[in-house]
Order: sequence, then C-alpha cells, then structure tokens
Amino acid sequence: MGAPEYRQETEHYRPVKKSFRSHVADLPWLAVPNRDYERKTRLTRRYRIKSGVPTLILLEGTSGSVVTRGGVERALADPSGSNFPWRASHPKAALEDGPLMPCGARDSNEPMLHEELRHCIKGVYFSAHWCPPCKAFTPQLVDTYQRIRERGHSFEVIFVSSDRSEESYNVHIESMPWLRIPFSQEERRKKLAIALDVQAIPTLVILDPRDNIITLEGRAELLEDPEGLNFPWTIRLVNILTEKYATSLHDAPAIILFVEGEDCEVQFGESVLLPAAEAYRRDRPDYDPNYDDPDGMLHFFIALDGETSDILREFVGLDDAVPLLTAIDIPRGVYAVMEDGAEITVDSVQYFIDGFRSEKLPTNKIAASQKCKSDKA
Repeated sequence: MGAPEYRQETEHYRPVKKSFRSHVADLPWLAVPNRDYERKTRLTRRYRIKSGVPTLILLEGTSGSVVTRGGVERALADPSGSNFPWRASHPKAALEDGPLMPCGARDSNEPMLHEELRHCIKGVYFSAHWCPPCKAFTPQLVDTYQRIRERGHSFEVIFVSSDRSEESYNVHIESMPWLRIPFSQEERRKKLAIALDVQAIPTLVILDPRDNIITLEGRAELLEDPEGLNFPWTIRLVNILTEKYATSLHDAPAIILFVEGEDCEVQFGESVLLPAAEAYRRDRPDYDPNYDDPDGMLHFFIALDGETSDILREFVGLDDAVPLLTAIDIPRGVYAVMEDGAEITVDSVQYFIDGFRSEKLPTNKIAASQKCKSDKA
C-alpha cells in the first residue's frame, strides 16, 4: 500500500512543483524549497507576512537583524538602488520638523514643540478615517490614553494620518484628545512611516523619551492590557503566557512555569524565573526583540490556569499539576519537566535551565509532534 500512496502524493504535487520551478527559473537569487512548509510557515509568522501581499525584508548578513520590512516600497521608490539598503532614519528628525498641533478633543488649543515632550513616553498612532479597524481601535486608544495619564504617567500620543483628503482627516481628529502632524505636511508623515517601518494601519508605535522604539506592537499590547497596567509595555524578561506569546513558542524554546494564577503565585514565579532570565540576557546585551530574529533565543513565561495554558498542555502532553516547571522546545519537538517533588527555587531553576541548554536533561517527545508523524506514516 505504501507505493500507491506515494504515487498519489507525487502526482498531486507535480503541477505545484512545475509552477514553482517556472516562477523561480529566471530569478537570480536563492529560494526556499516549495515543499519546505515548516520553514516557510516560520518565516511568515516571524516577519508578520500577510497572505497575497508581496513583501521584501532586508536583513543584516552577519546578525540576521532587520534593516527594513518595507523593501518593496523602497525599491519601487528607488529603482536604481542608490540609497540601498534603505536604512530608516531616526524618528526624532521627523518629529522635530515643525509644531505638533492639537486634535479636536484636546483640552488645550496650543500647539507644542517636540522639545516640550522630551520627558514623555510617546505613542505614534498611524490611522485613517476610511479604515474600519482604525475606527474600532481609536476609541479604545482614547480610553487607555486617559487611564494612563490619570495614573500620573507622562504619556502623549501623536497622530499621523493616512487619510485621503483633508476633509476626512478633519472628521477623524474630532474625537482625539492628543497631538497631530498637520495633514498638509505629507512628507513629514511619510518620513515617520518609513522611520518606524509602518506596513499597515492601525499601528501604534511606543517611543521612549529619547524617541527610541520601545515596541512596534503598541496596538497588540494595548488590546491585551486595556487598563494600561503594564504601560509602557517595555520588553520584559519574564512574561505572562498569553495567546500572543503562545504563537512565539513555534519559533523558539521557552522555560514555562505553570501556576494556578493567584497574585502570590505570579510573584513567586517572577522571583524564581527572573534571576535566570537576567543571567541569560546578560550574555546577549545587543538582542532587540523588535528587530532581531528570536530563533534559538530562550524565552521565559509564567502560565496561569486558563484556555491558553490548557491548549498548550494538551499540545505538549503535560498533566495538570501546579506548580510545574517545564522547558518546551516546539521547533525540535521535545520538552523537559523538573522532576516530581523537587522544590522550585532560584537555584533549582538555574540548574534545570543549565541542564536543558546543555542537553543533559531527559526529554520527551511533544505529543502533537508524535501525532503528526503518526498521521504521515
């Protein structure tokens, strides 16, 4: 029976293979093999590629860090490649290039200069009135913006429009209580979009007081934390495992401590994981999660009782014990669990991590990986 099944698969794949070969025949560069589905999936997820949208991402050859995600737009605007590799300028230059005007719902009608915001965390908000997701997100941003400021944080939002007309722009800013780049300053708006590598709207980029990027994913952070309790959403070494973070487990290994979810257990989790996370990151001082490839980087999570944890437990093949310290490596299809009865302390966690990284810990096959191989067989 094995031969007919192989023949059927080959016959089904043959037209796809022919189409792929025809497509790449005249291209002067390398290509990921069409049947390498795992690598294509990981690349698509890593660089947030949208289906059907041509995308060109430029990477540093030595480090793999992103130079620009907007290669298609840069190449079309500069077909001779005279400005290659199209490195973005620092956003500060565009932010300083003129006054920032008040939006319609702002308390003050006075314009401000960028210099006056030198002590503020800034959110640069790219949006348009014609965009349905923008219309849905703007009220959420207004609410969180106000909550953050009420708690005493120095936070300002700067609106950068993608509206198609000034009339639409004027309608859009009526409900906004923050600052804006004037619609007439199209070049300034374009420079900011390029500097912050904006590929779609709505986008919220969070900047520190020196206008360095804290996160390109401000919208996702806000939707997961509408109260703004974790503002300004700086990169944390130990994170609560949410649905957003769970997708990253397909790209890199992680140390995950499963707990029930009480505040005291979360605090305990941070107290035993953070020293190990800090020691691990000290060896990689230049790593920037906004741009650098996470493949191979070890991540640290606390998993609370809930749907995300339940799905992961089932996927891996873990029982429902808590607290449970695990090392999960989905790319390699293996996991390890701290031995039953061992006390979870700073020292035991570090010992467990050292053993996992040196491949001295006994590991098990991830349940979903075994099932996948069984189905293929």
